[in-house]
Amino acid sequence: MDPVVFPSDLTLLTPEIVGGALAVDRPDVVVEAVEVLAAKRCGEGVASTADRALLRLTYASGTAGDLPDRMLLKTMLATPHAPKAMYENEVRFYRELRPGLPIETPAVYASEFDRRSGRFGLLMEDLEQRCVRFPSVLDDVTVDQVRSLLHHLAVLHATWWESPRFADDLAWVGTPLQGGMADVFTTIGLELIEDQVARHPFKADLIAPLGRSLPELWQQLWRVQQRHTEGATTLLHGDPHLGNTYLLPDGTGGLLDWQLMVRGSWAHDVTYLIVTSLTPELRRAHQTDLLAEYLDLLRELGVDSVPSYDEALERYRQAALWGLVIGWLICPPDNYGEPITREAIRRTVEAVQDLDTLAAIDRSAW
Repeated sequence: MDPVVFPSDLTLLTPEIVGGALAVDRPDVVVEAVEVLAAKRCGEGVASTADRALLRLTYASGTAGDLPDRMLLKTMLATPHAPKAMYENEVRFYRELRPGLPIETPAVYASEFDRRSGRFGLLMEDLEQRCVRFPSVLDDVTVDQVRSLLHHLAVLHATWWESPRFADDLAWVGTPLQGGMADVFTTIGLELIEDQVARHPFKADLIAPLGRSLPELWQQLWRVQQRHTEGATTLLHGDPHLGNTYLLPDGTGGLLDWQLMVRGSWAHDVTYLIVTSLTPELRRAHQTDLLAEYLDLLRELGVDSVPSYDEALERYRQAALWGLVIGWLICPPDNYGEPITREAIRRTVEAVQDLDTLAAIDRSAW
């Protein structure tokens, strides 16, 4: 079946398009009307690599089933904002991996990707209906809230820990070195970062205390990426910075934006979440306890090959570099706004310094 292609202009979003996407899993559904209540565009400081539109749907009588009348459409208006691999990655996560996975992440009612055009559409639950909060690095987040997010990462990782399916039906999931976004990063990543730092001198100022050039940081990063393909690998969120999470009224959290999903080392996800979610002061005070609790969770969830604490701490130290170099140096300030970008880089730089990340990479035998 050909995918449903979502339009580049919201005025062209018809009941037939939305209904066709929903009917893939619910053949009896009939959408009679679609109303766009609000839209947020990439580059407005509120959306990163995709656009979002809040929709109100009207169904033909008796055809809606359990579908809500409000949904969030995550899509791409106008031309692509990011490589096609990111959009396909997220669509396939929700279509092929999300069902049955016991973690807090948005319900998705339709997921479509067109390889020819690179256009995609995700019809998702409107999380604001559950009164969630979308935090950023400018907001106060508690250690318990981070602990809740780590629990979801542990469940995700334990579910796919050393899965034989990575050699079979999940061979399409990229690794830190090839497939998915790795091919883009290895080809033009350093060029993009150098351009970003040249365009935005505040980035150069923030990384100056590290005393390393961008090519040196880039070379060190890929030593870590190589390590992330060795030993036990699992399915990773891939980009679990604080801005890709949400917090529920009861203080628990959930994970958003699976565009950089990859298979690799658990340390990638755990380090990036802790480093971006907590202030440097809170991180220093609680990171070792959080790391130990994460390892305990893996054991409770049935993982046999949980690394020792000392090995895990070393990997945690090394993994801090990705969040700085690709996580935020490559990210245009327009995506989240300059204040958030500044604070995220400040936190990741301080983590690289505190954890002696570069020395930990230097002393490792690859």
